[in-house]
Amino acid sequence: MDARTPGEQGAHPRPDAPDAPRAASADEVPDLAGALRGPVDAWRVEALGELHGMLATTVQLDALLEVIVRRAAERAGDRVSAAITVRLGGRSAVAATTDEAASACDHAEQAAGDGPCLEAARIERLITVPDVSADERWPQWRDTTLANGFASAAAVPASSRAGADLDLAINLYRPTLGDWDPEALAAVGRFADDAAGAVAVAARVEEQTQVNTDLKQAMASRAVIDQALGVIMAQNRCGPEEAFGILRRASQHRNAKLRDVAALVVAQVSGAEAHSAHEFRDRPTG
Repeated sequence: MDARTPGEQGAHPRPDAPDAPRAASADEVPDLAGALRGPVDAWRVEALGELHGMLATTVQLDALLEVIVRRAAERAGDRVSAAITVRLGGRSAVAATTDEAASACDHAEQAAGDGPCLEAARIERLITVPDVSADERWPQWRDTTLANGFASAAAVPASSRAGADLDLAINLYRPTLGDWDPEALAAVGRFADDAAGAVAVAARVEEQTQVNTDLKQAMASRAVIDQALGVIMAQNRCGPEEAFGILRRASQHRNAKLRDVAALVVAQVSGAEAHSAHEFRDRPTG
């Protein structure tokens, strides 16, 4: 009797998989140029060069994912579509796809909460489906995949990284039946490992950028509120706590943000739009 779970039946290690998951520190910035472990081909060199260039220019995460999924489909073979599922912070989602058909398949998988890509990421093993119509493990995903004209599929997970709260797996789809080329899947697997590192870096950069933006806005708002408090204190001959109470009640009465009411108070006195005296400016990149 096969003691494996239904998802693990038919699954097998990636052709290039090491004996144990490759470990990396949580704050590791991947050296994509030095990531060429295993067989090296011109496609991988070019693909990693493109990812490295995008990271160097702090490109948006969505754009990076679109390049990754396009490159994976390109390497997997002719007439192959692809989709990427990323789990970040405990939540998984379809992050990028090459076309609407692949998107429909992966979204059906997400809706069902089960399918080859999610299973491959969970067990960290390559899953191939040579004949989708004959596979009974994931009926909702299977029916959607067949309806979109695909006959075979493969799910390629990236190796897990110690301390990194990110999982990435690539679903490959094609309209023809049969086994997948092991060499092509191995190449996509190595690329998935590299891509996971790039995505982790891009996600951290994007998160830090948002934190910086929020901090700038909060500090600018604080400056305008302080200006308004000064006006109210002068007009009402009161202290800062009473002035803040007046401003807060005005904000509640108008059902408006405290910063907006403060800006109105300053504008009425100065005749000009309120702003922080020390506006933040991004450093030049050149």
